Amino acid sequence: MTTNTNDELAQIFEGWSSTVGKPTLKDNARMTTRGVDVFYGEKQAIFGVDLDIGKNEVLAMIGPSGCGKSTFLRTLNRMNDTIDICRVKGDIHLDGDNIYDKKMDVVNLRARVGMVFQKPNPFPKSIYDNVAYGPRIHGLVTRKAELDEIVETALQKASIWNEVKDRLDQPATGLSGGQQQRLCIARTIAVSPEVILMDEPCSALDPIATARIEELIAELSENFTIAIVTHSMQQAARVSSRTAYFHLGRLVEVGATDKIFTAPEHRLTEDYITGRFG
Repeated sequence: MTTNTNDELAQIFEGWSSTVGKPTLKDNARMTTRGVDVFYGEKQAIFGVDLDIGKNEVLAMIGPSGCGKSTFLRTLNRMNDTIDICRVKGDIHLDGDNIYDKKMDVVNLRARVGMVFQKPNPFPKSIYDNVAYGPRIHGLVTRKAELDEIVETALQKASIWNEVKDRLDQPATGLSGGQQQRLCIARTIAVSPEVILMDEPCSALDPIATARIEELIAELSENFTIAIVTHSMQQAARVSSRTAYFHLGRLVEVGATDKIFTAPEHRLTEDYITGRFG
């Protein structure tokens, strides 16, 4: 496996045609990013990313560890706001709304753009209260019957209802890892988001639980737009319709998943796909 030095990488990027990584879904884009830079203090982590995420598509983001894919994902619902030294420049829009506008309600934004994290993080509450939490704080219901319906529907969409329907009052922390992750997905979709962000949602799960989550992603894409960061190229190939390859904080290439994996346009993408580095 070869290793590129910084000088070699600079030569690769010099004269790089940025049209390789340009968005191709302008007509049905749910989210658009233009010229996005991210800084941690003086260190720049993301460089000028232009990317569209289409309605009801699953977009996979792949690349070597430390390439910026998770950092970029967190810009899409302003999770980086929680890091004091982090600065974001550029334009990011959700259905035409600038999510970094000073008037943007961040709590409401994170309801519209939900996130599922790498490690399942159920609240120390009952299964029912985990799913009911979002609808309650956002004032989406006024009657208990309405809340019951939302909880049941979210658990059904997350393919876990049949496993928990008789123990909704039991602690969510008593569920298995795969069940906890599906519960977290149910908690996310209970507030009817427009976009679901997933940051390596299967990395802490066994193969059986991973397969269940992957099946669920395919089902959810019928109603939601999904962007997923994954360390597994095989997973990206299985679940996504488009794939974006990141390297050293740059979006190198984005396109139809089958094309990215069989006929990439950029040398860096090919080197990564074929295992020359990673």
